Amino acid sequence: MKDICVAGIISYNPDIARLTENITAICNQVSYVIVIDNGSDNYAKISAKLCNFDNVILHALGENKGIAYALNQCFMLAEKKHAKWILTLDQDSVCPCDMITKYASYLSKIRKKTDANKFEHIGILCPTIVDRNVGAIEGDCSHSKTVSKCITSGALTSYAAWETIGGFDEKMFIDGVDFEFCERLHKYGYYIIRVANVELLHELGQMTSHKVLCKTVYVKNHSATRKYYITRNRFYVAKKHKKPFSILKAHLSAIKAFFTVLLFESDKTEKCKAICKGARDYKKM
Repeated sequence: MKDICVAGIISYNPDIARLTENITAICNQVSYVIVIDNGSDNYAKISAKLCNFDNVILHALGENKGIAYALNQCFMLAEKKHAKWILTLDQDSVCPCDMITKYASYLSKIRKKTDANKFEHIGILCPTIVDRNVGAIEGDCSHSKTVSKCITSGALTSYAAWETIGGFDEKMFIDGVDFEFCERLHKYGYYIIRVANVELLHELGQMTSHKVLCKTVYVKNHSATRKYYITRNRFYVAKKHKKPFSILKAHLSAIKAFFTVLLFESDKTEKCKAICKGARDYKKM
């Protein structure tokens, strides 16, 4: 598996120590680690640090062209290294030392149990996300199961699936890029499978948990800029895929986000303005 697997990391003004920890954790599990830098201010420090790794390829974009564009560049470079599977990681995500081994074991089992056609239609294998602030947030993950979507970090994606569906949508820039990609995987008949006992230590914003009427509410506390893109792209995806009531759901999600900011988050004015601007800019296309 190692010979046909490449890891991809998109960097943007990363914490150098955390990025180094990230690369150290994965570099011995894959043939190459491709780092696509999206115009970091500390690029010189990134370059100096990555020189210490034999199998790390650093590719500088020179400016921030968005996560979708950078991911597509990563997959194209991975194909040149004959990769069949690409493990995407956020710059601050630290994977376990046996992540690829466990993914490979699952693929081996599924190949033996199912017909070749079903095996070929596995689009993504993904882990359970363990948030640094609140712990695991995805319920019982003691057995592998098909899921509707997953985040980019920790996802082992089939190059064939990426190529077939046309890559990541570069119009989205950031936020929702991964979920929109998952939508198209389903349309093309691909499976997304959360593999049992594979966990990824990650940070979903600055997540906090709150008890409301005996129910736990998770709040990601994203910045105003992220609120803008989340809102704008949610409407964009709803229109693009035209699922039943999708536009209505996008409106309800924006309203929910607005009141979540008012109830639980700081910088309320700026974030609420960003949510409203995201909705307006979607309508202006």
